[in-house]
Amino acid sequence: MRKVLIRVLIALAIVASVAACGSDDDGETADTAAPAPATTAAPADETPTELDVAMILLGTKEEGWYATFIDSMNRVIESQPHGLTMTLDTFEEIAYADGERVIRDLAQQGKYEMIVAHSTYVDGVQAVQGDYPDMLFAYSGSGNDDHVGGTNAYWIDVFIHEPAYLAGIIAGMMTETNKLSAVAAFPFPNVNGPLNAFFDGARSVNPDVEIAGVTYIESWFDPATGANAAAAQIDAGADIVYAERFGPFAAAEEAGNVRAIGHFTDQLGLSDIVLTSAVAQWDAAINDLVDAWYAYHTEGTAYNAPGERIVYQSMRDGGSALGAISDAVPADVVAAVEEAEAAILAGDLTIPLVLDSPS
Repeated sequence: MRKVLIRVLIALAIVASVAACGSDDDGETADTAAPAPATTAAPADETPTELDVAMILLGTKEEGWYATFIDSMNRVIESQPHGLTMTLDTFEEIAYADGERVIRDLAQQGKYEMIVAHSTYVDGVQAVQGDYPDMLFAYSGSGNDDHVGGTNAYWIDVFIHEPAYLAGIIAGMMTETNKLSAVAAFPFPNVNGPLNAFFDGARSVNPDVEIAGVTYIESWFDPATGANAAAAQIDAGADIVYAERFGPFAAAEEAGNVRAIGHFTDQLGLSDIVLTSAVAQWDAAINDLVDAWYAYHTEGTAYNAPGERIVYQSMRDGGSALGAISDAVPADVVAAVEEAEAAILAGDLTIPLVLDSPS
């Protein structure tokens, strides 16, 4: 009997040791630092059939940053990964100071098994994640560099400089004044990346292109200020404006002979002056989160989020795409864009990610 008991205890120890080893294959990371320790693996549950997701937003769901994530989430929901019936509830205009309270309230409800803080709510996530080890948390955006997530908290982001470069090719070939401009929120790295790529794309086909102005409106959402900034750039000769924020479309429409490039969502349908858009896609990131949640609950695979940002930084890995192209874009311009896009997807054309303010 004693020998049997010893064998049982040894077997249990081996099982516990194996179960504690989770996979760290959660996608590309921006850095190569060692990942944070994995959570303790959960015992496999009955195969889940439903997944309810809560998403908290600093602004409103109509804003491009949030709208593109919701669009991606809806596509994932429709695809039913692992046969799951998924739902998404959004909670808008949550101040950063209220982040921890709201995240904790949602976790305590028992309804949601995944909470996405779609902005810089890292402090709130870190304060709550350890109390709910069976839940998956995710947060996104810049501004988290002094913090790490890890275990059951995933820091996800997308870069859209490649489609911005393609949009720049359109602008460089269609400008009549050789002056382009941009209206943006703040001089942050993830804002500057697509702006620089846009101007680089334009110069790749038109070396005479000049920057008529880059204006940071110091707000994530202020269409009136954005329109005024674009109007000043148009007065300085710009005939195509990269609209990183809302507002420039109105100024371009009023000018009558000016075009614009949309940002983050496919904005072709918003105005006749839009030529195309640099579009963010979160589908790959969301699918990876769902896979991690599903493996935890079906296989006992521990959550093992790296402590660094997981960046879907290329069109090749599904982090971005060029939006629909206006019928106003000539066929030879479309052909040039398609050639460059094919080169990017094949890995033959690398678009530099420049994070300083454009010059």
